[in-house]
Amino acid sequence: MASPNGLTSSTTDSMLKNLFKFAMSGQWKEVVETYRRDPTACKARITKSGDTALHIAVNDGQEETVQALVDIISEQSKQSGTEVKEVLQIANKRGNTPLHLAASMGNVKMCTCIALLDRSLVGVRNNDNETPFFSAALHGKKEAFLRLHSICGIDEGRLYYRGKNGETILHVTISREYFGEPDRFYYKIFFLRFFLEDGRK
Repeated sequence: MASPNGLTSSTTDSMLKNLFKFAMSGQWKEVVETYRRDPTACKARITKSGDTALHIAVNDGQEETVQALVDIISEQSKQSGTEVKEVLQIANKRGNTPLHLAASMGNVKMCTCIALLDRSLVGVRNNDNETPFFSAALHGKKEAFLRLHSICGIDEGRLYYRGKNGETILHVTISREYFGEPDRFYYKIFFLRFFLEDGRK
């Protein structure tokens, strides 16, 4: 029986099993080759928790692999005429996209290579109503937070700075004591800037 992409179900099953095996055993060159060879691989959720190979590469801190996979996804999106966001916003069962994971880990390089392809990815919300922008602050990842802010800008950032129960980036950075006093002062200024800029419109 053929799948909508023209592959037989046995071919698809084989690809999924191999992709899972490669990702879980750290055979990243093989993962990249699978993405390059089979455009359906980039959308494949290969773990019980709904992770794609890109999720696993991010979790494993594989910066070069993440860059290679993102480049392939971008190229395939251009060829197929689909939006790159469609693939990069694929979430696992907790609602986390690869960018959520990169942001919560504080990996600036991975945040940059993903978010620059479509800056609206910075505002995708997970099951806890948290954006990658908020997640970076929640986990005390200042550099990743600042990088995501520089990508999305203040107007869009104003839409992304709240998490569940209405918590803001200011609440979580101060209450969890992630930063010292100078950083707390910086975040107060940063937070107030949202409203000062908003008041000028």
